[in-house]
Amino acid sequence: AGYTAVLIERNADLCDGASGRNSGVLCTGVDAPSGSLERALIRDSISRVREFCGDHNVPMRECGSLVCLWPWDEDEDEKKSEWNFDVDENSSSSHARLMRVLHESHVAGDKDATFLASEEVAALEPSLSSKCRGAVHIPGETVVDPWLFCLALAVHSREMAEHYGTESDIIRTGKEAVIESSSFDANKGVWNIAIRGTPSTPTNNNADGVDGTATISARCVINAAGIDSDIVQSSASSASRNTICKLPPPTFEARPRRGQYKIFAAPTEGGGAFVDYNVVDSEWLRVPRTVPTRPIQQVPSQFTKGIFVYSTLYNQIVVGPTAQDQSSRADDTLDPNVARVLSSHASRVLGPEFNDSNILGEYVGIRPGTSERDYQIHLHCLANFITVGGIRSTGLTASLGIGRHVVQCLLPAVLPHAQRQLDGESSSMMRLSPTPLPNVKELVDQYHARGDGKVDVGGHTYRVTHPLTRLGWGARTGLAA
Repeated sequence: AGYTAVLIERNADLCDGASGRNSGVLCTGVDAPSGSLERALIRDSISRVREFCGDHNVPMRECGSLVCLWPWDEDEDEKKSEWNFDVDENSSSSHARLMRVLHESHVAGDKDATFLASEEVAALEPSLSSKCRGAVHIPGETVVDPWLFCLALAVHSREMAEHYGTESDIIRTGKEAVIESSSFDANKGVWNIAIRGTPSTPTNNNADGVDGTATISARCVINAAGIDSDIVQSSASSASRNTICKLPPPTFEARPRRGQYKIFAAPTEGGGAFVDYNVVDSEWLRVPRTVPTRPIQQVPSQFTKGIFVYSTLYNQIVVGPTAQDQSSRADDTLDPNVARVLSSHASRVLGPEFNDSNILGEYVGIRPGTSERDYQIHLHCLANFITVGGIRSTGLTASLGIGRHVVQCLLPAVLPHAQRQLDGESSSMMRLSPTPLPNVKELVDQYHARGDGKVDVGGHTYRVTHPLTRLGWGARTGLAA
């Protein structure tokens, strides 16, 4: 976007934190608070997802989702007086609750969302239990390969840097910013960030000091530290305490929320019916009707979208995530009790044909929630510091919108000179067309040939960190077949 940037990643591999433990389902923001920055950035992002995936050759299944109401989810004590729209007094409770979802979908911008009676749901998704009371179809929701989506961002960033003559790699993994040892020069408007190698990837750079640290000078720091974004801002506040442009401490507190998933093999196809989806260019994905082709959601609450049941691009059946608050920012151990809840939920949603013994894997993602019900994206202009925090479970969905908001709306306030240069550049400098990713089958062949869990793209090696991609590629199912 016209700026020289560097990404400091503490883990040895990209997408080995929250970004590597999500669902791969792009939502439309219906459960984000009305009027929130989160909803606005989700809407901006999804308006450009199709173009992004097409340009970068990222497979996507534009299937929509079904918000279903089940007998076990109904709460007969819910008061109609709590709803902010008119409900027909002759409507059943279940119908009224779905009408609320439909109303919120329309408010969020999903004008094509529709109510479906139970028999219409059965026709669309024959793999579901017959106990479904009805559903709201939200056509804008999409299933992607979550690792390839993030890979495309990394590959294009490196491609841009190399095209415009950046000498060193702009993505530095296995490096940790030591904020407490960093400083801000208010007179020059420059942060001097101390960097050291993490224990698993010791720093060997010749520019490092004798203690294994190096320094990066930056005119602006963007704090996108996920679950630790409040800690990073607090440390940076202390580092700038003796300057006239002291960074204030964070106004939010990180509250880790764990989401556990369980992955099952699809039932034997047995020559039955299929649904074909054009997922990218000329590549088609054949989905057996024995798995749900659309994400099956619960009626969302104030706190969570509930547990999904859906199929990936590799025809795995995924159940999750749960939503459990915890104090630890790092504990991603599997909980066997939660695993049983997920199996039970899948069995109820998919009915007696579902085999819950054919387990492929499980994983837990720690979402960077906060004490607030919105993204915590804040510009601290005098301190040349931007915090991008509180990016909860909708981070993948909103990523394109978050990036545009930070670069086009916030960063020019810190670096106006760079923005004026950007505004004056020719159109060829404004946008470098990305080199599309290799198709999935080529990547899968390379993944198996290497045998080390990695692939090479654009002259750089990347470890496949997301369980959904790794399991699908390993089994060569669905799009990887």
